[in-house]
Amino acid sequence: MSPVTPSNAFGIGEKSADPIQMYLADIFTIAINLAGLPAMSIPVGLSADGLDKPNLPVGLQIIGNYFAEQRLLNIAHQYQLVTDWHKRMPSAYQ
Repeated sequence: MSPVTPSNAFGIGEKSADPIQMYLADIFTIAINLAGLPAMSIPVGLSADGLDKPNLPVGLQIIGNYFAEQRLLNIAHQYQLVTDWHKRMPSAYQ
């Protein structure tokens, strides 16, 4: 498991003029893709109040072994059953 991005989510269109920052937002997912490992991102919360941009989504990347997609889907499903993060809407998008 790892974070999906090194920082909190940014607003829609906020980084479109800065392609380097957009590339760096994907830095944790690139190596996994190059290795050909199965991985998926799931919502695990919202950023805390007091940060620059509060109440934006935070994701967790679940990484599996080769041909372990079923295990990844099961982990995500079990997490979804005991949490409600997948139902919450960030205030920035309401």
